[in-house]
Amino acid sequence: MTSRAGLRGGALSLLLSALPLLGQTQPYLPDLKEHGPAVASETALSFRDGSFIVAPIPFSNPMIGGGLALGAGYLFTLPDSKPSGIGIGKMKSANGSEGLALGGSVNFADGDWTLAAVAGEAVLYYDLAYESIDIPLKHEGFLAGVSIGRAVSDRLSFSLGLSYLETDIAFDSEFFNELPPVLQPQAELDLAKISLTGTYDTRDNTFFPTDGLRASLSIGHAVEVDSLFDRRLEIGHTEYTKGVFSLSSYHAVGAEGVVALRGVLCAASSKSPFFDTCGVGAASGLRGFPATDYINRASASAQVEYRGRINERFGYVAFAALGGGGRDLGSMSLSQGGYSYGAGLRIRLSKAYKLDYAVDYAVNDQSEGYLYITLGQKF
Repeated sequence: MTSRAGLRGGALSLLLSALPLLGQTQPYLPDLKEHGPAVASETALSFRDGSFIVAPIPFSNPMIGGGLALGAGYLFTLPDSKPSGIGIGKMKSANGSEGLALGGSVNFADGDWTLAAVAGEAVLYYDLAYESIDIPLKHEGFLAGVSIGRAVSDRLSFSLGLSYLETDIAFDSEFFNELPPVLQPQAELDLAKISLTGTYDTRDNTFFPTDGLRASLSIGHAVEVDSLFDRRLEIGHTEYTKGVFSLSSYHAVGAEGVVALRGVLCAASSKSPFFDTCGVGAASGLRGFPATDYINRASASAQVEYRGRINERFGYVAFAALGGGGRDLGSMSLSQGGYSYGAGLRIRLSKAYKLDYAVDYAVNDQSEGYLYITLGQKF
């Protein structure tokens, strides 16, 4: 299946990836994932010595089709703390999908505390795969979240995140669209979520680590209220839990090369909505797997990447990935996932922070190819 566009959460993920916050905050619906303070850059920079980043990002990928995202942000470092960033991003695709988001992550108090916040809205059109049938949907809504993190040592930190999602999902049909709004069949969801994340981080750099590891365990509990008729009629009230464990490690090879590895294990309870489950493409972010395919309540994945430098300005990567899913951790199968591989180009935008412009092309085991253009490394 080739998606018209991705899940709303996937769109905001790409939109927010245009912000220079990748090493510290990676929010996507309905989570605000604060992974804890990142290891400081080797370069000591003050707020006034920070870097402005402005980057147009054309895209053509399985999540939101083809279009353009524009991101602008500012990277800085407060005294004796880790890198921080603020930014804004705007996205629009050829099929009418569009979104706007702004966010920031600030590490302060000698690196002991991190405060992150994000807000965004989007209107997306995409096809949802259900038993070999593509269902055209219109998905729109608003997300706001905040997270506070505390470092208990140079390597270990914990954070608490709160997020709120208000979203409407409707059939993308001319017949339904001509009906009065109150009569249009759509699912109206209001979701509040609290997440606790623990992170162990020994990386030597936030944006381009060459040594160390990063382990993260996040457990979230959400309350979802389903309504109809412009939220005039409540039809359901459910709760669900989701947990994600990730482990990344980095190993220098020679003078310029780096081998990076990452594994992700995800599990969600049976009442989780389709946009917050553990599909291989959505939970693991594997290149070559659309977020709307292989929607499951459990998944596991692994990926490896070699990162090399051509010179100070340009670099390259080669990567491979493997993932599978199922109803639970005991029933996972590669039939609900598969493998992918590819290569990419890196263009350095900030020498001080080692932030790269990334262009990747991935091919999966179904011989489907996808192009990804983002800021920062994949992990």
